[in-house]
Parts: sequence; C-alpha cells; structure tokens
Amino acid sequence: MAKSVLLALLLLAGLSAPVAFAQPMVQSGGVTSGPVVTSDKTEINPGEFVVLTIEGFTASFVTISVCGNEARRGSADCNMVASEGMRLSLDHTPTRSQIPVAAPPVGCPCVIRVSNRTNDEIAVVPITLIGHPDAPVVNGPTINNALAVSISARAASGGLLSGLRPSLGGPTTYEVTVTVKNRSTVALNQVRLSGSAGRSSTDSLAVLALDNPGEIAPGQTWQQIVSAVVPAPSFGSVEWRVAASGAGPTISATDITHHRPLLLLLLTMLLVVIVFMLAMRYRIRRRAGRGAVA
Repeated sequence: MAKSVLLALLLLAGLSAPVAFAQPMVQSGGVTSGPVVTSDKTEINPGEFVVLTIEGFTASFVTISVCGNEARRGSADCNMVASEGMRLSLDHTPTRSQIPVAAPPVGCPCVIRVSNRTNDEIAVVPITLIGHPDAPVVNGPTINNALAVSISARAASGGLLSGLRPSLGGPTTYEVTVTVKNRSTVALNQVRLSGSAGRSSTDSLAVLALDNPGEIAPGQTWQQIVSAVVPAPSFGSVEWRVAASGAGPTISATDITHHRPLLLLLLTMLLVVIVFMLAMRYRIRRRAGRGAVA
C-alpha cells in the first residue's frame, strides 16, 4: 500500500513539474487578409479605361468609384455619379473588370475605391490622374476606434505527455489567435501590439510574442497565431489580454479560458482513499496487538 502512495506521488511530481523547453514561441508570422484591388495602370487620363482585379471581399456586390483626397472623407471625395456597380465571383476567386476612369469632384491624391454596401469592406488603389489638380489632403471625421482587436485562446493539442501534464495541473500550452482589423479609410503603419495572460488583470503568467503588424490597408485584417505556456500549477480561469496602440486610443481585448485538471483531481481522491485505508489498517493492527497482549 505504501508503494502505491509513493508511486502516485512520483507520478504527480514528474508529470506536473515545469520543463525547460516549455517557453512561449511564435507559431506563425502575422498574415494580412481582406479586400484588395489592383490596377493594370498607375497613370491614367480621365475617360481612359483601366482593368481592375478585385479579391478578398465577402460581399457579393461592390461599388467602384474614382476619388480624390485619398477618399479620406468617404463618398464625399468620390465621383459617385460615374461609379460602377459590380457583382463579384460567386466562388470568391479574383474578379477582373474594365471600367472608365472619371475625374473626382476634389483634387488628388487620387484612388480607385471599391466598397461594399455598408462600407465595412473597403479597398483602394492609388492612381495618378493625368491633368487633374492636386490639393492638400483633408481628413474626414475622426473614427474613435480605427482598429477592431480580438483575441482567442484554446489549449493546444499534442502528444501523450503534453496531454498528461495539463490533466495533472502541469504546464499547459495554449494556441492564441490575435486579430486586428483596420476600420479606417487610410492605411495604418504604426500599430504596436502587446499581449499577456494571468489569473487576474494585474497578474502575469505568460507574455505573448507578437509581431508588429506593419502596414494594414483600409478594410484589411492582420492575424497572428502564437503559442504560450501557462506554468504549473495550471488550473482555474486564465485571462488572455491584447492591446493595440499607434492608431488613436489604445484598444484592448480579452478572452477567458477555464482549465480543470481532471487526472490530478482523480489521483488526489485516490490518495485520500489510500491514506484512509492505511490509517484503518494501522488501527486494526494496533487493536489486534493490544488484544494479544491481554
């Protein structure tokens, strides 16, 4: 019986102990996705045709407009009268279309703007409109939250040993997905990310090794998946946090994971039962010894 107790204790100590290689590591570099439009020409005369390639939209119908002022103020900078409506490929493969380029109502810098009906999917491509005047860029209304940020964490799958450790309250590896979307009408280049995890907002159990997104074009989404290890003892709730700065006010997001080390609870119950049985066995032997002396 004593050997059983010793074996269970060794199992708990061996499988729940931290290991040297259990450190946060980047699983993949950041990937940018979302609406994209490209043009076969960069210098165009008003009235000339241009071939556009449009991809990355989830919408099935978009509006194409020629805009000045980098389309900073949205439709107000665009020639909406001469805009073109287009249905995109049903299988979401790139759509190619030839359209005439009409002069916008305001000065350049000029772009061709592609947007869905609700203007939450936007792609722009810069063009030089020959003969059209330039003008200082005027910003539109300030967007309070130019970024949309989210974080999602889940326990990573692995081999037998990596699966046993979390069940015993040992170090647990999580796969964490961080997503940043540019909700503004201009490209963002200065976004900086920081992420961590803890049992409370002031606690830090792990730091996320996040890249800087680089340029995120209007309407595009940047995403990165990293792995992070919550050290032993691993149980209860963990709060995963990410903060994005460099595009107005800092935007943060959180996710909560819950972990219950079932095997640890099972072994603990087993140990309690074994200790109880040992105690009972000792009492019985002691009583039997007293009876023999009498």
